[in-house]
Amino acid sequence: MKAPLWARNWAAFGTKAPKASLGDILVFERAGGGGHVGIYVGEDTSAYHVLGGNQGDAVSIVRVAKARCLAVRRCPWRLAQPSNVRPIKLAAGGALSVNEA
Repeated sequence: MKAPLWARNWAAFGTKAPKASLGDILVFERAGGGGHVGIYVGEDTSAYHVLGGNQGDAVSIVRVAKARCLAVRRCPWRLAQPSNVRPIKLAAGGALSVNEA
């Protein structure tokens, strides 16, 4: 991947996933430009729950609006997913992250 330090470049990583499931890479847009990358851990009806670094200056799990998602990518070594890997439905709760910096 060219220039992996630019978040939006992760939209070309691995392969496109049909839907997000545990461990997938999610690429998000940020207001005012730029992007953010995180690892899918679950979702509720309006947001993905994302494990990432530099989220409020910490490694954490935050809720990010699904509408901000630019790409769902699967690591090349995860192409043959076990049958029990699936989207993880979680209860909504807590504020939506609007700026992960």
